[in-house]
This record gives sequence, structure tokens and C-alpha cells, in this order.
Amino acid sequence: MLRKVLLFSLLVALIIPVLTASALAGDDQFYWKFATLAPDGVGWARQLKIHVLPVVEEVTQGTVKTKIYWGGVMGDDEDIIKKMRIGQLDGAGLSGQGVTLACPPMSVVELPFLFQSWEEVDYIKSKMRAQFDQLLADDGYMAISWNDQDFDQIFSAQSPMANLKDFKEAKFITWYGPIEEALLTSLGAHPIKVNVPEAATSVRQGIVDAAIAPAAFVVGTQLYSKILYVNPVKIRYSPALILLSMQAWESLPKEYRDEFFRVRPGVEHKYNEAVRKDNEKSLAALLKYGMKETKMTDEDFQAVRNQAMTIWDELAGEEFPEEVLDELKGHLADFRSQKK
Repeated sequence: MLRKVLLFSLLVALIIPVLTASALAGDDQFYWKFATLAPDGVGWARQLKIHVLPVVEEVTQGTVKTKIYWGGVMGDDEDIIKKMRIGQLDGAGLSGQGVTLACPPMSVVELPFLFQSWEEVDYIKSKMRAQFDQLLADDGYMAISWNDQDFDQIFSAQSPMANLKDFKEAKFITWYGPIEEALLTSLGAHPIKVNVPEAATSVRQGIVDAAIAPAAFVVGTQLYSKILYVNPVKIRYSPALILLSMQAWESLPKEYRDEFFRVRPGVEHKYNEAVRKDNEKSLAALLKYGMKETKMTDEDFQAVRNQAMTIWDELAGEEFPEEVLDELKGHLADFRSQKK
């Protein structure tokens, strides 16, 4: 009897991961499990419910049912990606850190002071989206949507972060990945590695006193009571991704997949427009609450910018292919010449 119970338990353990993207509710039903760090009802999560999930339901004629684990219930982005790879999850909503882990070459878009505006971000998406889609597909992912985390701001509980001297005296939390750590080191800051779930606690306990983060994160974690200053300089663009395992994607009928590709650009546009407005509202709310906005002099801005940009060439060929950076820079040069 004991051997039968053990055998049954083993079979269940082997079968369950295989069923996550299969027809659990009938031959024409698909059940997908997603996970994300985003808390339910806040910013990105709310816009996902408004702009993405209804379209998935419409395109698949209601045959796809989703279960979403919000707020880091399944761990941080690294944990979520690992669970996707072993079949425990079918999809993920990833922050900038997760994008870097899922598709290392895509980390090139996170280089400091690379973009100057949302127009430039959108232009690069239009030019390089297919390339990054293929890189993700090579690793077993289908990019449901390329979203925006934010043009992340610089927050500090101690200093205005208005010049290089302020950076050298700051203890910066870092969880984002090698590019963030290299950026902070280049500016003379003291980076301290902390996992995302412990990020807010680390600030409250004084383990760190500064961070590069989206305003929505500071609002959502209620860190505004500890953070005194915000420098809204566009130090980096942070992408976000909604991914589906290629196995789950290819299990859909071809007509559903074709229709999704047709409507995807419009869905992404609406989603990103809404997220960008939410980010603006979050920053405005922090300033209204009493957080002080840092104003950098032109001289200090150029000093910080020039120092930060030294990591571009240092990391090329190490964190992302050099040819990808060269292509991106070429597209940006074309766009800026057209604007002039």
C-alpha cells in the first residue's frame, strides 16, 4: 500500500507541470498560470487588467483562462523565470531586472542616458522589436507585450543627489543587475545588493539610503515617508515584458496567434500610454506629499552623464553584443537627425 501511495505521488509530481498550459477545462479550454512582482490593483497591474487580459480573452474567444499570482507571491523575477523554465508557470510580467535575465541582449536598452524621450523609446521598439522577439523565442519565450517600467528616477533619504559628490556619499540599493551595479560604481556610489522583496525594508532600516527606481514603486511600497529627495533626471529607461512560454503559445490554434499579432501593436500602445500617465501621476503625488525635487546645474548634469556613459563600451561584448549597441545607436542617430 505504501509503495502505491509513493508511486501515485511521483506520478502527480511529474504530470502537474505538463498540464499548466493544457486543456484543463475541456478540449477547447487553456489554463495559464502567470506571476508578477506587481501588486494587484496598482499601476501596471491595473492597466494589465484593462488593456491586455480582455484582448487575450477576445482573441481566443474566451478559451484561455488565466490565474495570476500578484505581488511577488511566486518570488522575485529570477524565481519566476526559473519556474517558467521548469513548467510550473506559463507566463510572467517582468520588471526591468527580469527583462535582463530573460533576454540579456535586451539589457542594452537600459544603458544610462541612452534615451532622451518616450519618442525615442518608441522608435527603437519599432526598429528592433522583431530582433528582440526572435532572441526571446530562441530561449523559449513569446513576448506578449513589450511594456515600459518607467524612466526611473533617483531617490534618496539623505541627499539631493545633485552632483557626483552626493553619489559618492550614498549607499544605493541594487537589485536590477550588472548594468545598474556598474552604473553606480562608475558614479562612485556604494551599491548594496538586496533582493526585491527586501528592498523597502532595507530602506526603512537604514541599510541603504538611495535607489534608482520608478515612482510607482515608491508609492506602492509607501516609502515616501522615508524618502526626502527625488531627482527626476532620465538616468535610464527600464523596459518591462509580459512573457508566455513558447510551449503555451504554440498550443493555441494558429488563427488565434495570427489575430493576436495583428492587434498587438494597438494593445501595447494603449497599455504603455496608460502606464506612462500613471508614472507621471505617481511622481506628482510624491512631490505633493512633500518630497523635494532636485534641480541639477548643467555642469553637474554633464559630469554625471559623462561619467555614467563610460560603462557603455565597458559592458559591450560582456552584458550585450557590441553589434546590438551599434545598431541601436545608429537608429537613434537617424531619428535625431530626422527630428532636427
